[in-house]
Order: sequence, then structure tokens, then C-alpha cells
Amino acid sequence: MRISTLLSIILLAGATQAQTTHQLTNAGLTFNPSVLTIQSGDSVHLVLSSPHTCTQVSQATWNANGNTPNGGFNFSAGTHTFSLSIPGTYYYVCIPHASSGMKGQIIVLGPNSVDDTEATGSQRAFPNPASTFVNLDASVAVPGSSLVFFDLSGKKALQVAPVVTPTVNIDGLAPGTYLMVVSNAQGAMLLQERVVITPR
Repeated sequence: MRISTLLSIILLAGATQAQTTHQLTNAGLTFNPSVLTIQSGDSVHLVLSSPHTCTQVSQATWNANGNTPNGGFNFSAGTHTFSLSIPGTYYYVCIPHASSGMKGQIIVLGPNSVDDTEATGSQRAFPNPASTFVNLDASVAVPGSSLVFFDLSGKKALQVAPVVTPTVNIDGLAPGTYLMVVSNAQGAMLLQERVVITPR
């Protein structure tokens, strides 16, 4: 009975967490929002007018305003609902208008990553708490990597792309608690860690 009850609670919690649906559409030659931050397993409700597409590309293609698909999602005009379960940054463009800069990002956060980091005692960003800078170890400060700080509402507070040195200046962040996400050049997540910024 106890195992059955526990499994029911776990399944219910998982189902509740996956209930969130985020809206993504286009306004002319822009995606709205251009950066969408979701939790792993959340759904995205996509509404596109013709002749636009929402086509996943590599970060290098995205940076160059190119339109070569990387084999990921590829949605034509119309209404679509999909979910992304693997944490990381997903880069996408509109194939006909990529050269005009019609592109966006979906950042998928893994809700268990912070707990996993704390449980293993592996700290790959320090000091924490921090005030004016954060140091990244060599496993995440790789060529082409990017760093984003999100506040607790999920809003992007600071982005550093590319990360060119292991020491990242965070002097522009207000004191508070943030979620720091580091991704490599292909958009795969290298690190997700909660960072506390203290007053200077």
C-alpha cells in the first residue's frame, strides 16, 4: 500500500509539473517572445502565419542568420503543440526570413539540475554567493559557450555570449537569487546552477 501510494504521489506530481503550456507566435518578421524559457516537459503552443516556419538550427547557423535545418523540430505555418524534455538551448529560425533575422530561442531548464549539483558537491561556478564576478571551471568555460542568468520569474537578466574567459563579470546584476545556465556552441546545456548575488 505504501509503495502504491508513493507511486501515485510521484505520478501526480509529474503530471502537475507537465501542465504548463507556453504561447509562441509571430508578429510580422519576429517571433513573440523571441526568447522563451520553459521547464523540461512543458508544452509550447505554436501559432504561425503563412509563409513562416519554426525550424531548429545549430547555434552557428542561428548566429549567421542561416536557414539550414539541423534535423530537429521543423514546423510549417499553422497551429502546433509540442514539448521539449532535454535541457538546453534550442535555436530556431523562419526558413524564408532567416536572412532578415527572424529567429528565436527556447531555453529548456531541468528542474532537478540544481539539486543534482548540490547533492554531488560538485561546484563548477564559484564563488557562490558572488558579488562582482563568477569563475567557471574548464569543463564549462569551453570555446563558444554562452552564459545566461535568469531571475526567479524566468526573465533573462544577463547574457554573456560567447564566454571568452573563465571569469565572468556580473557587476550589472542586482542582489538576489538567479539561475545560471551555461550552454556550449551546439546549444547543449553544460551547467545549471542557482547563484546568489550579494550586495557590493
